[in-house]
Amino acid sequence: MGLVWLLVGLAGLAGLVFWGIPLFLAEYFPWRYLQRQRLGRPVVTTKSYAGRTALITGANGAFGSRAAKLFAERDIDTLVLVDLNDCDGVKKDIEKARRDAGKPVPKIHVWQIDMMSYAGAESLAEKARALPHIDHVLLTAGILAFKTRKSPEGWESSVQVNYLSTALISLLLLPLLKSSPGNPNPPVLTFVTTFGIFPSSFTMGLPNVGSYLRKMSTAHGDMAQAHQYGRSKALLLYFARELAARVSATGRRVTVTSADPGSAWTGLTGPNKDKLIPRLIMNFGAREPLICATALVNGVSADADGHGKILHDFEAVGYPPFMERQSGRRAGERVWQETKMEFVEKVEGVKEVYELLE
Repeated sequence: MGLVWLLVGLAGLAGLVFWGIPLFLAEYFPWRYLQRQRLGRPVVTTKSYAGRTALITGANGAFGSRAAKLFAERDIDTLVLVDLNDCDGVKKDIEKARRDAGKPVPKIHVWQIDMMSYAGAESLAEKARALPHIDHVLLTAGILAFKTRKSPEGWESSVQVNYLSTALISLLLLPLLKSSPGNPNPPVLTFVTTFGIFPSSFTMGLPNVGSYLRKMSTAHGDMAQAHQYGRSKALLLYFARELAARVSATGRRVTVTSADPGSAWTGLTGPNKDKLIPRLIMNFGAREPLICATALVNGVSADADGHGKILHDFEAVGYPPFMERQSGRRAGERVWQETKMEFVEKVEGVKEVYELLE
C-alpha cells in the first residue's frame, strides 16, 4: 500500500513539473516572453519618415522622448509632442541635434495635456484638427500609481490615465487620421501594452453583478494597488482589440496596433527598486530605454498586416491566454460597452465617432 501511495505521489509531482508549472507560467509569468525582449535588439525598419506627421503622448517620458528623436533622425516632417509636463526641452534637443548634423529641422508642436480628465483629451483633439495629416499616433502616456487616488472623473488614477483617457484620445483622433501624400501605408494608431498584464490577470475576472470597470477601478490595500498598472493596461488591450475589430468591419483605412516595448529602468519604474519581487522581475527583463523606444517606433510604423496585433520588436505575438478564452471575449465586449456608456454620457462629440464604428 505504501508503494502505491509513493507511486501516486511521484505521478502527481511529475504532473506538477511537466504540466502544472508550465501552465501556471504561461498564465502569469511567461519568462520566455521576457527573455526574448531582454535579448532583442531591434532597429527602426522605416528608413525615412519624410513628409509625415507623428503625434506622441507621454513625449517627455523615457520612451516617448526617445521615440520622438528616432522619428526626427529619419527626417520626419512634423512632430507633435504631448505630455502633462512641458516638452520644450525635448524639442530643443531635437532641433540642436538636427542643426549640428546639418539636417533639416522638423516642425515641432509642444502641447500639454491633463490625462486625469476627459477635457484634456477633448482639448488635444481640437488642436489636432489643424494638422493636415496624421500618419502615426503613439500613445505612450501612462502612470504607475503606488497609492490609491481618484481622478476628478471619479476613477482610480491608473484606470483614468492608462485606460480611459488614452482610449478617449484614440477615439477622438480616429476620424482625423490621414496619411501624408508620400506615405504608402494607412495611418497607424498604436497603444502601449506590457508584460504586467500577465501577473495581474488573476484579478481580472468578471463580477457577478455591477460594473466591470468599477470593479477594476477599486483597489483595497497596497497589494491590490500593485496590480492596478497591469489591470489598467489589460483594459486598454481589451479596448484596442475591440477597436481594431470595429475599424476592420467598417473598412476604414487605419491600422490599429498594440506595441510592447519591454521593460526598462526609468523614472516611472524607479520606485520598484525598493521592492524585492518587482525588482527581480525588472532585472530579469530590463533593457535600455532606447531599445524600448525603437520597438514602439516599429509598432507605430506597421503596415496593414499589423492591424489588430500585438507587436514585439516588430514581430507579432499572441494575446494573453485569459483574453483568448470565451470569458475573455465576454470581458472585452463588456469593456467596450461600459466605456461607450461612460464616454457618450460625459464627452461631447464622441457619440458621432462610435456611430462611424457601428
